[in-house]
Amino acid sequence: MRIARGALALGAAALAQALLSRYVPALARYCDLFTIIVVYYGLTSPPTAAMMMGTGAGLVEDSLLGAVLGMNGFKKTLIGYLVGSFGSLFMLNQPIPRFGILFAATALDPLAELGLSVAMGRGFVVPGTLDLLQRGLGNGVLGLLFFWVAARLP
Repeated sequence: MRIARGALALGAAALAQALLSRYVPALARYCDLFTIIVVYYGLTSPPTAAMMMGTGAGLVEDSLLGAVLGMNGFKKTLIGYLVGSFGSLFMLNQPIPRFGILFAATALDPLAELGLSVAMGRGFVVPGTLDLLQRGLGNGVLGLLFFWVAARLP
């Protein structure tokens, strides 16, 4: 049942991200629904399940963006592992710590891509500080809303 719910959540995130990118690109810049799903699984599941969700979410994101296949898969797997590890060590079930984890995961995403790009010998332009802050705030607020809705579902 948990796998089916995860696949359904991943499909809904892919559809919503694609629709946002197509019809409201200004809003799509401020949220990354795949990162929110991975952080949710990292905080509510064991690290292994979070890593699997991260791998799946990253590969779906790679296929939608036309990026180097596996780049986002590795980034999201890393985020899932780190969030799952922190989630198993600390109590992160209140809104402020969850917001902080969402913000940190959003900031880690381009840093991991920078490291992978350097390792592969590719160029990568790091987003500006303002862009990272805006995306972190967008993911934090939308992620808290997602956590609230997910807690109310059966």
